[in-house]
Amino acid sequence: MRHQTAAPDAQQEPDLNALAQSVARLLPCDATIIVARGRSRVPQPSIVAAANASGVDLPRIMTAIEAASGADGANIDATSGVFDTPEGEFHTWLVKSLDEGAKDGPLLICLNRTARPFPERTLTRLASMGDVMSGDTSPKRETGQLPTGIVALTHYLDARMAGAGLSPTSPIALLRLDLGRVGPINDTDGWPKSDMLINRASAILAEAAPDPCFTVHLGGGSFAIILPLKHDINEAARLAGEIVEKLSAQSETQTLGFPFDPYIGWAAYPFDAPEADTLIGFANAALARIRGMHAGPRVNRIAPEIARFHAEQIGMENDLRQAIDTGNFTLNWLPVLETSTQAVVAFEALVRWNRPGHGPIDPAAFLLCAENAGLIEEIDRWVLREACSQANAWETALGVSINVSPSWLETERVASTISDAVHRAGLDPARLQIELSERSRFGPPDSARKELARIRAMGVRLVLDDFGTGIGALERLTNYPFDQVKLDRMFITRLGSDSRVETVLRSMLHMIHSLNMTCCAEGVETEEQLGFLDAHGCEEIQGYLIGRPTIELPISRSV
Repeated sequence: MRHQTAAPDAQQEPDLNALAQSVARLLPCDATIIVARGRSRVPQPSIVAAANASGVDLPRIMTAIEAASGADGANIDATSGVFDTPEGEFHTWLVKSLDEGAKDGPLLICLNRTARPFPERTLTRLASMGDVMSGDTSPKRETGQLPTGIVALTHYLDARMAGAGLSPTSPIALLRLDLGRVGPINDTDGWPKSDMLINRASAILAEAAPDPCFTVHLGGGSFAIILPLKHDINEAARLAGEIVEKLSAQSETQTLGFPFDPYIGWAAYPFDAPEADTLIGFANAALARIRGMHAGPRVNRIAPEIARFHAEQIGMENDLRQAIDTGNFTLNWLPVLETSTQAVVAFEALVRWNRPGHGPIDPAAFLLCAENAGLIEEIDRWVLREACSQANAWETALGVSINVSPSWLETERVASTISDAVHRAGLDPARLQIELSERSRFGPPDSARKELARIRAMGVRLVLDDFGTGIGALERLTNYPFDQVKLDRMFITRLGSDSRVETVLRSMLHMIHSLNMTCCAEGVETEEQLGFLDAHGCEEIQGYLIGRPTIELPISRSV
């Protein structure tokens, strides 16, 4: 397989200053130093390379790390922590041996000014940068086999960008290839058939991708090809076209009995993306865009507008992680009115985020970003604890309604998280109701049903939010133990102007009551809307007619 040039000379020493700069950029961190530890002839540790580390007092830093880690200078390896007291401008540290087999080998020390510990993903990324540390950026593979997995791809990109010192004069392109038929073939014909398809695609890629391309099998019908660009960026488009042409050849269809159905999305460093994670994200986005079209071209480069969108999402995700670390959210409260008495009976907690440098962010935007980034559980946990704590301090024991994303029901941690929040706050569970949006995925029915039953067993009420806007609404009403249904505002705003909507609402209210559930209507803004809902038995309403979301809390007991 002709994919790589020979590995560098084993005796080649890495450029330590370049290594320090690369690690500072790739992790990232505020300062990086590489320390030669004491040997018999060099009694004191000394800095041999550094990035952004002017004024660092090495003896004090080393002593403070040893005190914080509980290890002596000879045994510190691959760990991180927070200084007991700040060392100059730095609060947190991370340290890793560059020669794990030697107790007196060099150390890599990373320092941050923030008081938040280095996140676990940073430690994981550092652990995967072994070749960057050694200066060896050649790929490792078994003869005749492609490397596999996103870890191999990220590892290689990190190693190339750090060890090879890539610059705008030595760019690369990342091509993401998907064989659309692998999943269906695996389902209908079994894994031996789909494996044959994957193996044949691997062989074609080995022939089509010129030396020194690096090809990774990411699983199923997904591949990635890294192409060094020697002359111009159009080399990537040409290679992608050649790969699609070879995979789509009639001879291949006749041999296999079915077509490959290939699609390629690609992006280039540094023209489209400044570093590895963004490059991977952009190539994936370009692939998703071309796959979503289902017709026309099969090769797509990341478009500037999509690149900007994904760059914004990556930036928002990073800022959300920091907001989660610091609890940098607030709650607004939206009143809930009992229709028959016109009395406020509850408040709904609405999470808000003032993003540094951007101002208030639309909740729909940042919550969707959190869902996609796997951060929604952490945000929901913060809202549960904060809302329960605030509600327990109210002078009047009104109800409190909290939105929880159904997307993490399948983790079976929702009930325990709610229980923890209620007990921490000392809140009566009967005052709490949990809203789950019909628009969101509930996950496997068995897991969802168990979690919802556990929540209800605590005495907490369950509400199906955004009713009538998602798919499977009736299935969820019949299979899950909801106490209330919340009608989406899209129906309410058309009351008085659309007789068909009024007919649908009358039928929905009758059905909800027949199932022994109550009903709440969102977005009520006029007396006419309120009159219709009251006349047809809708028990509760929310909307600008009775009050807007406010940061001001309901009256609290004095402490």
